[in-house]
Amino acid sequence: MDYLPFLLKRYNFDLQPSNSEYINIESAKSVLYSGAHIATSNPYEHYHHGIVVDTNTPDISIIHLWGPDKESGRVQTTTLPIFLAGGIHNLGKKTRHLYLINYDNDTFEKQQETVKVAKEMLEKADDIIYDIATLNCESFACFCRTGKWDSEQTERIKKLFVQKGLDIYEQLQNANTKNRKQIYSLLQTIPPNTLNQAEELLYNQLCQHHDNESFEQE
Repeated sequence: MDYLPFLLKRYNFDLQPSNSEYINIESAKSVLYSGAHIATSNPYEHYHHGIVVDTNTPDISIIHLWGPDKESGRVQTTTLPIFLAGGIHNLGKKTRHLYLINYDNDTFEKQQETVKVAKEMLEKADDIIYDIATLNCESFACFCRTGKWDSEQTERIKKLFVQKGLDIYEQLQNANTKNRKQIYSLLQTIPPNTLNQAEELLYNQLCQHHDNESFEQE
């Protein structure tokens, strides 16, 4: 079971970034700009994020944190069609909606600085290791744009876990090892002091059910 789309659909939960707007792919060349923070997704899926670094190339160049599997994710370059498809292997088979994240008080200088930071991160790609909870594609794009490792969708997923903890606990009994690892990683980033007594009880149940020992036994 792929746990995230299942949960998002079950609770009709949308992870679209704040201050984002849908962009028609046909108009991407005229709307996007170097330094733009973009995201892509389809309904009830997570949003993948990246930074546009050149709109003058035939397919628009993007730097993002990505890998064929999350454990091997690294900062790398891609094109808009591959970004929307979710990988070169999906070209012609799948595409996703495109969104532009807008920033208050944006300037050309800030956009140029975003490109500079993204290229610097690309040069040290081997030092940046993907982690679903603390260093994911969104937090990478946010860092390039703002200097902060923020991930709004991770925070919203964690909040969903807390609010619907008991139901999620029951629904994910049969989650596979990979999904339980992702769930556990997210749970571990929730500050316990932000939970009330009932939420903390559910949080502890979820952590206990998806702890590292359970991974080693399978």
